[in-house]
Amino acid sequence: MNTSHSTRLSKYSLGRLVTNSLSAARRLPGAANPLNPGKTCSAEHQDHGANSDPSQPLVVVGVAVIAIATEPQPLSPIETIPVELFQVIMWGVVNGSTWCSVPDYYNAVAQMRLVCRRWTGILEDMPKVWARLSLDMDERLVDLALSRSMHSPLIITGYLFSSPVVDKLLQHINRWKSLDMYLVGDDVAKGLAARSFPLLEELKLCRSSLNPQTILFSGSAPMLRRVHIRNCGVPWTGSILSNLRELVLFDVEEGAPDFDTFLKLLSNSPQLTRLQVQHTNLAGSPSLQNRVSLSCLQYLEISSLSDGILKQLIESIAIPTSTTCQFSFVLDDHEETSIFEQLEPIGQRLATLAEISRGTQSILTLGSRPDGCTVRASYEGEAHQHGALTLTIVVEIFPRSNIEVFEYFASQLNQAGPNPVPPILHIVDSPYRANFNSWELLQKLHDHFPHTEEILIEDTSSRCSIESAFNTLFLSNPSSQPFPRLSTLVIRGSRDRSWTDWLQRWQERRFKRGRVDPLPLRTLKIEGGKLSHKNLKGLKNLVPNVVIDCVLVE
Repeated sequence: MNTSHSTRLSKYSLGRLVTNSLSAARRLPGAANPLNPGKTCSAEHQDHGANSDPSQPLVVVGVAVIAIATEPQPLSPIETIPVELFQVIMWGVVNGSTWCSVPDYYNAVAQMRLVCRRWTGILEDMPKVWARLSLDMDERLVDLALSRSMHSPLIITGYLFSSPVVDKLLQHINRWKSLDMYLVGDDVAKGLAARSFPLLEELKLCRSSLNPQTILFSGSAPMLRRVHIRNCGVPWTGSILSNLRELVLFDVEEGAPDFDTFLKLLSNSPQLTRLQVQHTNLAGSPSLQNRVSLSCLQYLEISSLSDGILKQLIESIAIPTSTTCQFSFVLDDHEETSIFEQLEPIGQRLATLAEISRGTQSILTLGSRPDGCTVRASYEGEAHQHGALTLTIVVEIFPRSNIEVFEYFASQLNQAGPNPVPPILHIVDSPYRANFNSWELLQKLHDHFPHTEEILIEDTSSRCSIESAFNTLFLSNPSSQPFPRLSTLVIRGSRDRSWTDWLQRWQERRFKRGRVDPLPLRTLKIEGGKLSHKNLKGLKNLVPNVVIDCVLVE
């Protein structure tokens, strides 16, 4: 086995035997063990020398005779914590490192063991601390972890290939709880095909994109609830993929299920709470008459599917309005299919969410990336009855269709009539381009939400953006100004030069009776970016309430 990447036992000193075990620690948290005068959490014992009480026990070290004090030492506050409660704290600290690699995890354990003998004893008496293993660990550390973890369910990660460590772990297959494997060879994978996993709750399989294939994983796993598959296939009709709570398919091209098989898989997991399908080729068209009901679904993400699959999948499943949805796809340039027809199932859901949230505050976020080809729209209401909906679309083949997408998205919110509480408009990543001025969007939004009271403009990357936005929002003729009820404007991530350019033009244009006309706002909030003292003073003369948050004032 190549040990260049292995987790070495000696590196972490995890195998040293400790005589002062938890049994000693349980007598009194932090108290010294009379049988082992080693280091404790409290101060070291003092040497009383030859004048010590002869009735006290003696320890002979070479020719020196040392008396050991039996009086309990003063305890620090942390040492008064009961062992059971201290175990909970220790587990919280160690388990907080589970996002990192296994070597880093055991490094954290080793550092905690070095504090004192009592901490070492407590950690060694916590089997679940030692239940996290990697397939590239040193054999000795694997043996130590398997021994100390006792009968605790195992969490296993790493590259799966034939090795002595894999052979050892296969002997404990009945203890596997979580399996996160990157498949390298076929021999071990085939050996897992017909095995049973009585405690397995989570399965993550990934295979190199250079060698994708179906993994013959046909054993039983009655406790399996979370499945993540990347670039490989599994027996989609097997009983192992039933009663799931979480299913993630990513980059599954070869070996992917056809559409009907996938819908049957979903119907076998009616309590599914999370579903993600990305870059996956679901071949064919659905032939099932009834929609699959996923009444417990909390999160749905569908992105980068082949032509028309996203629309078919949305129309084939019934999900609660409380589900948070995220959709991403490329608009197809089909003559027989308009943009609005392709967005129809998303628009229907959007209209439903808007109706549910009537009378409550909501946020409509619209924006495009600097390339001007990718647009993003999302709707989030404060009503507890529904989750947010986010849509990301690549529209590079439609020169100006991003505005059409935005306008369609906004129009669905007013399908059942205007909301008495208009949404907060959040404009994100709005570049200023010669062939497309995205501030045209503000004028379009005014037609749908004329009573908007708050607008947030974020990531104004171009110095022209603020000037363009303000010139759109605050016209020379107040009677034709959009959003007449606008009272709060939030600018996030602006540059000082942008403010300088706009302030100069505003003062030149709006000078009246020796004074500059104020902006028709109650509050101007600036978040992030830079601002000079001069420009800050100028803004305070225009708006009664200027709030700055995380702004560098120079």
